[in-house]
Amino acid sequence: MSEQVPEIFTKKVERLLMHGELEARILKFLASRRLCVLSTSRDNEPRSTPILFRSKGFTLYMAGEPGLKLGNIMQNPDVSVGIFDPKAEFSDEIEDITGLQISGHARLISREDAGFNEAFKLFGRPQAWAEHWFGKMIEVIPDRIEILSMGLKLEGYAARQIWSAAGEKK
Repeated sequence: MSEQVPEIFTKKVERLLMHGELEARILKFLASRRLCVLSTSRDNEPRSTPILFRSKGFTLYMAGEPGLKLGNIMQNPDVSVGIFDPKAEFSDEIEDITGLQISGHARLISREDAGFNEAFKLFGRPQAWAEHWFGKMIEVIPDRIEILSMGLKLEGYAARQIWSAAGEKK
C-alpha cells in the first residue's frame, strides 16, 4: 500500500511576495528568534558556530568571545548565517519548516569603537558588563536573505523568497 504524497510537496508555486511584505516577514522572523549558526571561513576551511544574536532591522549583532570565528572574520569578512524555527524539529507538519539563510559581511566592533554600546544594549545586559567584557561585537550586514517557508505555499506563494540589499527579489 503506497501513501499519498502531500500536495504541499507537489504544488508548484512561483508567485513572489510584494517587496514590503517580504521585508515585513523577514523582520518579524528575526525579531522572534535568538539563536543562529554563524558560518565563517579561513583558508577554505569553514567553521559554523551556534551563537545568540539580536537584530536591528536586517542587521544582526552577536557577542563574540575570543576564538576562531573572530580570527576568521578578520581574515575573511564574508559570512553566512542560518536561522530556523525550532518548532519544525519535532513537528510532523511540513508547513512548519521555516528558516532564513543570510549571506553578508561581518565587522568586528571593539569596546572602543563607535556603535559598541548600542549593539551591547540590544542584549539587555547591564552596562557594567560591557566594561569588563573582552570580546567583540560581531555586526553582520546582509547582502542577501533567502527565506524558505513551506507554509507560504499554503498562501499561494513560492516557498523560497529572496531579499537583497539592492532591492531585487528572485
